[in-house]
Amino acid sequence: MRVLLLGGSNAGVYFGWAAQLQGLMPEHEITNRFLGAVGSLYGLARLQEAERREQAPPDLVVFEYALNDIILLDAGFTTAALVHDALASVAQHCAERGVPLLFLCLRPRPTATRRVSAHAKRIQRIYDRVAKAHDMARCVTLDTILGREREEDFVDPHHLTAEASLRCAQVVAENISSGRIPVPRASRFQAPIFDYVPATEARAQGRCERVEISSTVFSGTFLELARGGASLWPGRGRLAGMLLRSTQASGYYRIAAGGRSYRRTAQSSMREIVPNLILLHYSRRRPWAADDLEIAMPGDEAALAGLPEEKTLLPAEPGAPFAEQKLQIAGVMFWRPSFWRRWLAFLQLRLSSAR
Repeated sequence: MRVLLLGGSNAGVYFGWAAQLQGLMPEHEITNRFLGAVGSLYGLARLQEAERREQAPPDLVVFEYALNDIILLDAGFTTAALVHDALASVAQHCAERGVPLLFLCLRPRPTATRRVSAHAKRIQRIYDRVAKAHDMARCVTLDTILGREREEDFVDPHHLTAEASLRCAQVVAENISSGRIPVPRASRFQAPIFDYVPATEARAQGRCERVEISSTVFSGTFLELARGGASLWPGRGRLAGMLLRSTQASGYYRIAAGGRSYRRTAQSSMREIVPNLILLHYSRRRPWAADDLEIAMPGDEAALAGLPEEKTLLPAEPGAPFAEQKLQIAGVMFWRPSFWRRWLAFLQLRLSSAR
């Protein structure tokens, strides 16, 4: 069986649940596509990106982004609606391709603040609601894995110990071996509301070139923009995120859509751990684009500095002089939210529960 693991940094550490699952189930072909500091939106982007590459779908997907969704919600980089829509789209994607799907829901150490605990409960409710609406297997949570959460099961606020990770892997292995992980049921109300647009479809202007980059977490074509370069991206919807590579040369860039412009930095303090960091940068402003999204590296430093700035997760000051800064981007994610579609799905769930 070909099993695809999509998860955060708990799936990436050498003693994490993913590595231990591979050790427990050597008879299966297990592919680990982890990436830390990103949430369910990235997991959906990976599924859409793989289909664009015409890769064969896996036989089963284990999806572990609840913890990161909690962190991003607490930091203000995602919303409950975005998480819900991303998860519903993941379930619909798997349903339409006949792929069984299991949600593995980790959460921060129980000593987290009351606010984080409240966000954790909210995110768990969303995962449970989507799983129930699509007739999926029940979410695997830390409560079902460990019985109860204990501070000593964590090495830091967000990562499980090797022992707790092993227990997590054992429970996931038991679920896979049981054969009781179903294909999600497709929803009548779930229309395509996300589009991942790769760099190969962007129109480059000025000082740009396409480069092939290979790493342990993501490999593919990136569009590299130098000062004076710009890129135009086809697609309609709100800009939900951009898949960027942060290096020593990364710096400030401009986003323009719908007649509005602002600046962001691609530089990240997480480069202290991973020097060449690939990360999905969530958009907090989420501008609406109608085939007019421009991502550019202007050459006028004063004009760029005069634009309003959108904050990023764990930003850092650029390390290269302004004229030498570059931007590397693999793709963007558009989101077309619909309150009515979400409400109809919730109503259908309530009616089915009442029967």
